Amino acid sequence: MAPQNNLNSPTFVLHFPDAVRVAGETIQGRVELNVALAQDEGIENLHVNLKGSIVTTIIESNFDGSETKHERAIELINSGKSLWERGTVFPDPGSHILVLPFKFKLPTNLPPSFHLSVLHHEAIISYTLEVVGSRPGLFSKDRLIRKIFPVLPAASPAQILAKKSMRKGWHGPWKTISLERKMRPGFWGDYSHASAEVKIPDLEAFPRATAVPVNLYIETRTKSMARTAAPVDKHHKPLFPAPPTQSAEVKLFFDREASIRAQRRKGTVVDSFQTHGGFGDPANSVEPTFEEAEWIPDPERKDYGVWKRSVRFETTVTLPFAPTFSTETIKCKYSLNFIVSFPGIGIGNDIELHVPVNLDPAHACPSFALNYADVPPEGPPPPLDELPPPAYAN
Repeated sequence: MAPQNNLNSPTFVLHFPDAVRVAGETIQGRVELNVALAQDEGIENLHVNLKGSIVTTIIESNFDGSETKHERAIELINSGKSLWERGTVFPDPGSHILVLPFKFKLPTNLPPSFHLSVLHHEAIISYTLEVVGSRPGLFSKDRLIRKIFPVLPAASPAQILAKKSMRKGWHGPWKTISLERKMRPGFWGDYSHASAEVKIPDLEAFPRATAVPVNLYIETRTKSMARTAAPVDKHHKPLFPAPPTQSAEVKLFFDREASIRAQRRKGTVVDSFQTHGGFGDPANSVEPTFEEAEWIPDPERKDYGVWKRSVRFETTVTLPFAPTFSTETIKCKYSLNFIVSFPGIGIGNDIELHVPVNLDPAHACPSFALNYADVPPEGPPPPLDELPPPAYAN
């Protein structure tokens, strides 16, 4: 990993490995200071600050076309340490570089890193390390390195166990969420029926960034009709409503709903993220399982009935987002939104099945203080599931 440094000021560099940090953890790093350059640039002292905050913003549109910005900031952490002062510590003979280690203890009750910006509503929970080289004087500008890093709450033993169980394959109970709709291809005529059923592990919350098994079953029934040899019309096209034949025809979105407070204003916004590797992604299709079409006779009309067809998809969904949380000014909750579309101009020809989802943290607080200052800056990148999730981008 390359050291983080300000291109305008190579006088000092920050070594702080990229990784998701856990509330309650002791974080460590080091700053390498070129003392000779620091003296040339007039740097009198060097210090490192650890900061964390919640900032919520709501922009309100006024009748005259102007806008009013409402903002509230809550400080979570503000801690500083002095690393060096001019004339106090010098590097070894023959070297200009002074290695200055530091460490901080993160509070145990921190909310997760978070970023949302939708329709004049913004909510940010961020954590930052700042290294400041102070330069006294009216026209002298301090030298600064700033690095944002992600933080998660610590997972409980039960949450860690759930993550291990999920990775080995789920063998526990399932819960079912279902929805049925009646529909027709046009504005007139008899109704057909379609239903969708989702099965997921019966847990109060799922570990984030962990594959969760999902089973989707879709069933369709034609309108009442005279019996045919197969569920196709005279042109050999499937009768309405035909179930999807490939997973790309099913859309799956991960919806995030946030309630935000800023001063005396409050609002609720929703944004969505399309999942990949399962539904709606042609490059990573899920193999369907079809059941043989079944003719169901009408008990009241001879030679009439309906054709029933069904398909099943089995896949996994990984959700690398902030765990479900609530603070004084932000409340966040999630849901999986399955959308199956059927042709026609009738109203209600889409099935939208919403499945509420809670996410747990999946990282335990380290049982010992890992000395990140000893990790070589050119070391290998952290594992994929340890990288900051997309929702953490700042």
